[in-house]
Amino acid sequence: MIVPCPPAGPALAPIPIVWSAAPARSMRLETLPGGVDPDGRARWIVRVRFADAEGKPTKLVQAGDIEFAASHGETQWQTRSRFGGPAAIVTTTQDGPLSVRAIASAQMGLPDARAETDTRTWSVARVVARPLGPHLVQIGWFPAATQPVSVVRTGEGATRTVCTTAPPASTCRDAHVRPGASYRYSIERGATAATTVDVAVPADVARQPLDAIRGKGMWLRYSPDAADSDSFAHLDASAIVARAKRAGIRYIELRMAYGEFSEVTPAAKPSVDALIDAAADANIGVIAWTVPRAATSFDLLRTTEAATYRTPRGTPVAGLAIDLERGGEYLGDGAVARTALAAYPRLVREALGPNALIVSTVEDPYLTGLTDREFPYAAVARYSDALQPMAYWRMFRKGRGDEAGAAVVRASVAALRREAGRTIAINVGGQTAPVGSCGAPESAELLGSLGESKRSGAIGETFFDWFGTLEGQWDALGSFSW
Repeated sequence: MIVPCPPAGPALAPIPIVWSAAPARSMRLETLPGGVDPDGRARWIVRVRFADAEGKPTKLVQAGDIEFAASHGETQWQTRSRFGGPAAIVTTTQDGPLSVRAIASAQMGLPDARAETDTRTWSVARVVARPLGPHLVQIGWFPAATQPVSVVRTGEGATRTVCTTAPPASTCRDAHVRPGASYRYSIERGATAATTVDVAVPADVARQPLDAIRGKGMWLRYSPDAADSDSFAHLDASAIVARAKRAGIRYIELRMAYGEFSEVTPAAKPSVDALIDAAADANIGVIAWTVPRAATSFDLLRTTEAATYRTPRGTPVAGLAIDLERGGEYLGDGAVARTALAAYPRLVREALGPNALIVSTVEDPYLTGLTDREFPYAAVARYSDALQPMAYWRMFRKGRGDEAGAAVVRASVAALRREAGRTIAINVGGQTAPVGSCGAPESAELLGSLGESKRSGAIGETFFDWFGTLEGQWDALGSFSW
């Protein structure tokens, strides 16, 4: 029986707000039409700008929360690294007036800020088509149609109707395209004149074998913000590869996208490329790790771009790991989350095709008590090559020594096999960092988890995470042969 970790103690004091200059006394919203996406939604980019008591600009450096509320549609907050501060993207399928309000946390003590727009005044293309990968094209139109829409594709010497939608549809997916081909789509919307859009489909993914995630691996995340203590500037390729070789690490899961934000920014790209190239030279694979936030076209595009990433030297990534989790920072809550969790790997597989290695990182069914009713393990497994349960045993207390890690791995693998509903490779998601109030696992626990992963038939174990791993833990990992 799992014994919970001790209480975390009294609530911590709020993290102090830090400003780049004088504290803010007001905020305003800077907005920009973001065009129409292949989901058929108008996108409105909303950014918060702060001013001090004298009206001079100041930036939020640390802490402080902003909530966004739109008059209709959906609102998704964005990481501050993407737009240089608090921001959100509002999406809607309705044409007309749209407003948003930004609400600062009580700690900040700032009045609300508001902005308005009218999508009917935007000068943007209202019919778009884009390849989401070598096997999937998505077409969108705005606003949502009030009459049937017909999408016809011409290319490779043939013309065919891709789909005929009933109102109020705003999008159509074409999963019958050939990698590397070019097509013209004609979108007919009732009495409206047909619109044509040209699309060039990218080349296919080279075969990515399951062997890329056999043995010992490590998650590695970095900040795309150069000012952060864990920024890309600390991605020392030579040092990382040397440590991986000493510890017998065969692959690194490198975080490359968060939602529709690519963390391989222009500033971070040289460091990321150097690491991928150096790892390949040492026969260490790099798996592109992405964190989905919605089953939408731009989110999927960031994931498929990561899966097909190549350095300027031509070095590809070895596969894709998609981090499928519930919650406001991930794919949502309740029924919304379950639908998105089931849809996301299916769409990724449709976009990338059969050659791509897709590893789905999932919440551990044993530690969380989840079943396929709450988390769609079977649907995820259907489109994945491997499942990776986050078996972070030190989020709970199960005693000390090698049995502490082994017992959880044993139960987690068994539970995941049951919920997956089919035979599928399992790569255990282990733990080195102090996740939760139980602290970091001891070396004996790591060895116990590795031994049980092997005994249970898992193909490997990946540890969370690189920069949270202690010297003694590295030594323990290096002493285990896999």
